[in-house]
Amino acid sequence: MGVVDLWKLIADSEKKYSLEQLSNWTEIKKERGLRVAIDVALWTFQARASVVGDSSELRSVFFRFCRLYELGIRPVFVFDGPNRPKKKRNKIIQTMPFETTFGRGLKGLIRLFNFSMWEAYGEAEAECAMLERLGYVDMVFTGDSDVLLFGARRVVRHWPSKRNEPLSCYDQTWITDMTGWDRSDLILVALLRGCDYDTSGTRGVGIGLSGQLAKCHFHRALMDDIQRFGRETPLDEERVQHLFDSLTYELHNNSTKNLNRRRNVDLDAKFFDFSIVQDFIHPKTNIGIAKDEGLMTAAKELEANLDRRHEPDWVNLAAFAQLQFKWPADYVLKRFSALLYPGYMVNSLRSRRIPTVPIHPLRTSSSVSNSQRSHVDRKQRTLDEFYRATPRLHQMSEKGSDLVQISGSKIASDNIKLYRVEWDKSSWETFQNRLKLKLDFQAFHHDVVIDDDDDEAVECGETVKTDPFLVVKRQWVDAAQIHRIYPAAALKYQNRPKKSVTARQSMVDSFLVLPPKRRK
Repeated sequence: MGVVDLWKLIADSEKKYSLEQLSNWTEIKKERGLRVAIDVALWTFQARASVVGDSSELRSVFFRFCRLYELGIRPVFVFDGPNRPKKKRNKIIQTMPFETTFGRGLKGLIRLFNFSMWEAYGEAEAECAMLERLGYVDMVFTGDSDVLLFGARRVVRHWPSKRNEPLSCYDQTWITDMTGWDRSDLILVALLRGCDYDTSGTRGVGIGLSGQLAKCHFHRALMDDIQRFGRETPLDEERVQHLFDSLTYELHNNSTKNLNRRRNVDLDAKFFDFSIVQDFIHPKTNIGIAKDEGLMTAAKELEANLDRRHEPDWVNLAAFAQLQFKWPADYVLKRFSALLYPGYMVNSLRSRRIPTVPIHPLRTSSSVSNSQRSHVDRKQRTLDEFYRATPRLHQMSEKGSDLVQISGSKIASDNIKLYRVEWDKSSWETFQNRLKLKLDFQAFHHDVVIDDDDDEAVECGETVKTDPFLVVKRQWVDAAQIHRIYPAAALKYQNRPKKSVTARQSMVDSFLVLPPKRRK
């Protein structure tokens, strides 16, 4: 959806990062969870594409929610508003029927996970873009390229189908650096090529030629004035006509040498709906409306909810899953153990994060006083000794530890060090007991459909026949978090005796050495 072939036009600016990388970088740089705006209609359409029936569709969304929770991501799900256009691409829009069983279940899941919801004025992608521009979220998850025209600066195009899958990521800075096009250029491309709101475009002007015309920059002064004076100022029809006259002249003569060849194509302003330019530059949204007290209050609540770490409503979430998915109680406990217990433990580490000393640029001027210099030195020493354990830190962090041991380490694809940790079973039992309070242990024993392999959220790699804890008692976590919360355990692992090469290994190594060739 969006501008035809726009993703192809800006393909050179695409970079690949996994959801895990994006989440880790935000945790490290900003010491909080990644905040994202999600276009509900497109997101749920993708989630529902491979399943049939309300229960299966909702279960697919549930697995995605488990993934968001495990990675510490704080999403806001944006719903289309009542003023959404009735048609796109000359077709009546089939809006998401949220008053169905699926719609009510979706909103219920969002609340139970303590995620956020926001209703748009009209188009959800316009609202998502404004949420990102105003700093409520870090990026937008959508496959609709119109979000770039509405002003979103950071966009992730797809949801991963498996762990550590590279995703198509875009940043307006990358687009400008790699292609030379800014937002106004992309809006002109949409006008010439055709988009959801004006499909006419121009015969003979494809996506490549539209991009070449955009590099002539004939449109920038006009669009800058639209940006400056707002959407309430009427369009200057004479300037609009002059723009298309200039573009036509360029098509015929290629005076700027931005075209690969001349074209016998005429552009007439009367065949274009230039008002869509105003809609892209000044979209109507509910977020950021200072005149509406109710919306301002809702925006403050949204911001507060995105800034805080929340745990799901475990008791009611387990009961909800049993009722909606028709799972027996024992099966609910098993699935929650595999899907949510790893996230439960990682998020407990995140919530116990010890604040770090803020890093400020060091002043080297001779005017720095001794007291200031000692203060700087003190901060620098604290930073240098960031991973060093102290008795005080040990007493504060490891009393009643959930950590049994660290059994391994590795470097992830994003150059982040991970530890393989083993959790104490008491933490898992506490988690399980929280889920049992409202479960019905007599229900759905004959209705359950065993679907161990249909979730994309967690890849256990093992089959549980006796104790589900055996699957989840070990997991890979960020080593920096372990150093902060369990410094003594981290030191013990670092100072462990190195394994020596055994005689058996020496025999294997000798066996692998090829004998010299025989002489003929």
